[in-house]
Amino acid sequence: MTRADRIFRSFVAGLFLLAGIALIVGWWIIHRSLPALDGSVQVPGLKGAVMIDRDHWGRPWIRAKSVDDLVTAQGYVMAQDRLWQMDLLRRAAAGDLAEIFGEVALSFDEENRTLGMRQAAERAAANSPLDIRNLLDSYARGVNQYLDQHGSRLPVEFALLRYQPRPWTPADTYLISLYMYKTLTSTWKEKLNRQWVSQKVGPERARQMFVSLSPLDHFIVGGLVLPRSEASMTRPPLAPPELFHFPWNEVNQSSNAPPDARPFIAQEWDSARAMLAQFEEESSQIIGSNNFVVSGARTASGKPLLANDTHLQLSVPALWYVVHLTAPGWNVAGFALPGAPLVIIGHHDRVAWGFTNSNADVQDLYAETFDSARSSQYRANGKWLTASVRSEIIHVRGKRDRAIAVVSTRHGPIVYRDSNSPSAVRYALRWTALEPGGLDFGFPLLGQAQNWDEFLAATQRIAGPGQNTMYADVDGNIGFTIPAHIPIRANGNGSLPVPGDTDQYEWTGYIPFEELPRALNPPDGIIATANAYTVGPSYKYFLTDRQAGPYRTERIYELLAGRTGLLPADCNAIQNDVLSLPNKFLASRLIAAASKTQPKDPRTQKLIAALNHWDAHATAGSVETSFVEYTRHALFRNLLAPYLDDEISKKYELWEPVSVYNDVWWRDKVFLEDILRAGPANWLPSGFSSYDDLLSASADQAVAALEKHTGRTDSASWNWGQLHPLDMAHPLGRSAALHWLWSIGPYEQGGALDTVRAMGLGHGPAMRFVTDLSNFDNSLMEIPTGESGQYASPHYRDQFPEWFAGRGIAAPFSESAEEAARAHRLILLPAGADTQNR
Repeated sequence: MTRADRIFRSFVAGLFLLAGIALIVGWWIIHRSLPALDGSVQVPGLKGAVMIDRDHWGRPWIRAKSVDDLVTAQGYVMAQDRLWQMDLLRRAAAGDLAEIFGEVALSFDEENRTLGMRQAAERAAANSPLDIRNLLDSYARGVNQYLDQHGSRLPVEFALLRYQPRPWTPADTYLISLYMYKTLTSTWKEKLNRQWVSQKVGPERARQMFVSLSPLDHFIVGGLVLPRSEASMTRPPLAPPELFHFPWNEVNQSSNAPPDARPFIAQEWDSARAMLAQFEEESSQIIGSNNFVVSGARTASGKPLLANDTHLQLSVPALWYVVHLTAPGWNVAGFALPGAPLVIIGHHDRVAWGFTNSNADVQDLYAETFDSARSSQYRANGKWLTASVRSEIIHVRGKRDRAIAVVSTRHGPIVYRDSNSPSAVRYALRWTALEPGGLDFGFPLLGQAQNWDEFLAATQRIAGPGQNTMYADVDGNIGFTIPAHIPIRANGNGSLPVPGDTDQYEWTGYIPFEELPRALNPPDGIIATANAYTVGPSYKYFLTDRQAGPYRTERIYELLAGRTGLLPADCNAIQNDVLSLPNKFLASRLIAAASKTQPKDPRTQKLIAALNHWDAHATAGSVETSFVEYTRHALFRNLLAPYLDDEISKKYELWEPVSVYNDVWWRDKVFLEDILRAGPANWLPSGFSSYDDLLSASADQAVAALEKHTGRTDSASWNWGQLHPLDMAHPLGRSAALHWLWSIGPYEQGGALDTVRAMGLGHGPAMRFVTDLSNFDNSLMEIPTGESGQYASPHYRDQFPEWFAGRGIAAPFSESAEEAARAHRLILLPAGADTQNR
């Protein structure tokens, strides 16, 4: 062997040695942060020992001798599994993301600073009732004890971003709940967009586009159909909104954040923002959530079954966390929100409950007229008032701090400035969450209600967001209500911006609690909601005209109609149903149109012929779904292009991947079906002789678009799963190797936005829940990923295969069932207790 060969071999051996060392160090860094699941550990602040059993899914059952200890232990356990997620969410809500991500996060921070999220959370914490404050203090104690014990062994995300989390406070819990509140109630950007579109298409077309009612609606309350008009008023024209473009004022001081020395942080910001979109994007709060309850007359056991699946932007880790909590007066299992005590959705040994978003409209935009000569003066009732100005300092990683001036009128903060208006019009946001008592935090208290009356009493402590709340109990009762602070408007309905210089559009109060929508034990034994209308036009008060289409609700009723002997597995099957009613309708129209006006492309002719035998199921392998979905999008573009900007007409429909969710109207398919049924001449675009001609031409356009999108001429390869894959990204794991390590997907998937199993490119059921009131051990609970947010944990993504397949995961509740499922036992002990031999 030559000397050169020896040198080369030594070099290669050295590389392997270095690689091995790097792997060992990486393994050590990642694994050293994993929490203990067995044994015992001292937790100062506990009054007694707390037992934490975990099953083979890592789902904890926490048992304590007092509620304070129970919630302290819950905070500790949540920090074990989801600490970085909790920190990221509170930072997002407070507007503190630029401190760790740098300038790329400034616009995100600016919005939440402008809204005053931190101030609202701090006010709520300072004014919280004693029982709520005790819960929040106990929870914060548990989180902080974990931080104290593991400050040098934090999850790897802290190491990658090189920062330390600050202690947890009760205000942080309010921040996270307010962030969810924002997602579930933000309508103001859509109001601006709707105003702009209405001016483009004209009042009559706007009235038809923003249609409210459908023959498929299932009203739980107020079902008598009455005529209803929408107030109109003169407003300055708007351009498509470009939001939060405020000038920055630099502050001459250094940021407290660590220097940004690596490009990794900026590169991964988009991934983190995608995860945060589960709170920010309107797609996350309206597309897909379902809940339904059936009485014992329809079940095999003679007791009710309740099912719920909330839909959000999907990420790793999942939003929800499954937990069972037991203490004197408490024995509740269900889904907890990271950063908040007890459970939000779940059951105890008598009652079960679940939620979907009602979309109750609790935001109004006021067009405020400012004096061009005196920038702080705005007009109200013929007088000039002085706007308040609040300075917000945003720490920016590696840069100087930035300062923004937040201007507020009597209605709230200025959130949009119309640069195209000839007058100095600015739009102020009034939002129930920022009003006194707007963050009253009553959801966790539902776990104490023993019957319908106590349940309703507990909902009185919920200020929002307004949820379609489903109820069932072991006595056989099923019920529905929408608890929230919902404003009563002096005039109009708030669907468009209103003048702010008069009192004519002020709020006159909230809907009285006793008059909020509710129903108990309907004769047919079914209550179902799916983000569509639950309250009809004969209800005394206005809730909203911004609802999802009725198709998922209608499909749930279809699947339940006439059924008896139902089991939890039947409810789970309904949750995973992928039949698309809008696609079924459009397919029938395409078949009829082609018999009169033949499409030009032979592939289109072949696809339409195949629709005759199609069952309208949006399966992953369905070419028909791809064809019909693309045809609908072509139809919308043809209908809207004469009136809207070309780019807007491409995306102004609830369709992926083109749509921007602030640019959609929620009953788009109801509008389209009305047009195709009635065939009005005023909507038929020029160049088309009939609606049959329009349908066939749109189908040809869809085929051309599919060929362009896929790069394949053979229509047999255009399966829906490839066009509609599921990709669940870790906040820092979208690129290259980190995506492979930390994220999940892409996977070909079935389902569409209007199937009960509502699936999008990155959103879907963030949890599934079915509970059997005859035997809670038969309940099913699952989340898309796993309980742990730490990559090295075996519970990082272990639930994904079951969730993706829609099989459901059993959720034991009785002591014997929990003991049979136990895989780990950790005992938390008060400070000074003996940790040996336990």
